[in-house]
Amino acid sequence: MIVAFEKIEDISAGEVVFYTARIGDNELTEIELFDEQEFPQHAQELEILYNAIDLMQTKGALKPFFKEEDTANALPIVPQSLHVANGTDFGIRLFCIKINDNIVVLLNGDVKTALKNQDCDNVRQHFNNARKIARKIDKMIIDGDLNPLDTDCLMDIEIDV
Repeated sequence: MIVAFEKIEDISAGEVVFYTARIGDNELTEIELFDEQEFPQHAQELEILYNAIDLMQTKGALKPFFKEEDTANALPIVPQSLHVANGTDFGIRLFCIKINDNIVVLLNGDVKTALKNQDCDNVRQHFNNARKIARKIDKMIIDGDLNPLDTDCLMDIEIDV
């Protein structure tokens, strides 16, 4: 499966350069696929998620914004009281890859309905894709094929995962 990265120009004007990915021959990028979904029961979580992305523009992609999910990450970090109030699921997961405090790849996600990502039909594939892509990026950095200090490091990059 070929993954091509694209810079998200609209939100990359501050401290963080955001990328997304186009997987295979999909016409839409992963973040566009996420944005097309509707989450009427999770409006507060979506607000927290998009506010976190906005805050990163002034503060950087700091660790408190992210939930570690194996080799990848997820947004948003939601207060426990919101999860308790929701009661029927484990909230929205937008999987992403935090390369450093200045580069984030936003992928796709959904409402998590099981404790473990692997047990949730909604998020399993998004989680697996994020992990595979993150592993490939990590290997490219270790091998010296990707310079994470260059915020344009993912421009015109395609990987096979």
